[in-house]
Amino acid sequence: MSDRNALLRGALATISLYLLIVLTFFLPYVSLLTIWLIPLPLMFLAAKDGWKPALGVFGLGLLFLVILDHSFYLLLPLFFMVLGVVIGYMVYLKKSAFALLLAGSLTNIAVLIICLAVSVLAFRFNPATAVQSALNDSFQQTVTQMKPMLNQSTDELMTQYKLLSGTLVHLTPLVIIIAGVFYALVVELISLPILRKLKVEAPHWVPFRMWQVPRSIIWLYLAVLFIGWFGGADQTAPIYTAVLNVDFILRILLAVQGFSLIFYYTYMRKFPLIIPITVTLLTLIFGFLLLQLVCILGIIDLGFNLRKRIGQKKL
Repeated sequence: MSDRNALLRGALATISLYLLIVLTFFLPYVSLLTIWLIPLPLMFLAAKDGWKPALGVFGLGLLFLVILDHSFYLLLPLFFMVLGVVIGYMVYLKKSAFALLLAGSLTNIAVLIICLAVSVLAFRFNPATAVQSALNDSFQQTVTQMKPMLNQSTDELMTQYKLLSGTLVHLTPLVIIIAGVFYALVVELISLPILRKLKVEAPHWVPFRMWQVPRSIIWLYLAVLFIGWFGGADQTAPIYTAVLNVDFILRILLAVQGFSLIFYYTYMRKFPLIIPITVTLLTLIFGFLLLQLVCILGIIDLGFNLRKRIGQKKL
């Protein structure tokens, strides 16, 4: 009976995967939703029966993609299929929601790096430089059209813009990391509640107010600042790219710590949930300076354990 149920789940997962792939390829507007659901059949199968059945369905899905389309676009559903197998197997192992996010993020990052390497080595196409070139051309056209209304030299504007666009190219590793984490997070947020409806023991998220990053990030952040001040000024040096990307990643983590503290404080003071949500949205929308203040708040929280002090005052 168990084998029959496993075969039935495998057949349903295969049919569902094929259906989602077809909808993603041929219905552009529907694909905005289905592309996030592609991991779900493989995730469900891996969570129920382990990685072997999921890998079999993955192979059938890959075969279907090759038959359906031979272009570069088949890599996009493949990207989500790999993610589905990994997260589903982590659910099968009874891991936490954060462990799922970490495994999914690392998988996405690895797949994106492989795709980038294949694109550069096999097709001689670098997406980062292509985007930079397109932005430069667009900015050049805009400056040319607005030249009569500009008071300063357009050459100076172009020089400043090229410096900025060059910095953006150095941030390619950061973009890959953010994309990998974002995709894994969205897929997990969508899929875990659905898996629970399908009688799968999927983990629950810890409330955001309880999120905390390791305290060692403070020392790592100080080390990166030190290296940036004394050894990372040369934009042609590899260390500049490393410092720039690590600095942004650490700032994001410190901002998460700061926002989490805001949610914790408002929860302890029994303020309405709309207050920290509004503060977070306004900070993200309106200000670099406000975001820096949140990062500083995160540093203070890690260094002086503000949560414990807030909890003690509450008692």
